[in-house]
Amino acid sequence: MESDQIVPMILRGIKGKNTHLPPEKALEGLTPEIARMRPQNDYHSCWELLHHAVVWQEAIFEAILGKDVDWQAISEKDNWPGEEYLADDSNFVNLIEKFTQGLKKAEELAKSMDLTKSMPAWGDAPVLQAYFVLLQHNSYHLGQIVAVRKMLGIWSS
Repeated sequence: MESDQIVPMILRGIKGKNTHLPPEKALEGLTPEIARMRPQNDYHSCWELLHHAVVWQEAIFEAILGKDVDWQAISEKDNWPGEEYLADDSNFVNLIEKFTQGLKKAEELAKSMDLTKSMPAWGDAPVLQAYFVLLQHNSYHLGQIVAVRKMLGIWSS
């Protein structure tokens, strides 16, 4: 299969086609107040889940662009937001913007990158593998966001 066939599949996946619902639908109507609510204390909030998705989305872009990525540091330090971060509503507004801009960046990179190019930060795996992970990771956590919203009674399909 050639890149000219693969790229359109990636672009459809970024928009949620055949992988999940459109990302903007999962986030539609979320306010900072709603986004920080947890259905139970041991469950992540929508805000925490989105933060986690954005952190890894940005790390994947760094790897795709050939930059060094300290996966362990991200996992230990940046993976989940702290309470101080969650207390500032403007952080949520910025997070939504980062996520949506990240989706646009994913599209731009998919159109312009050699998908067979190896990524040193990822054990020389091809860029295409990073896209598989990005699509799966976003799909999984968007699904969790929808599940949390349903548990909280704030989801209308």
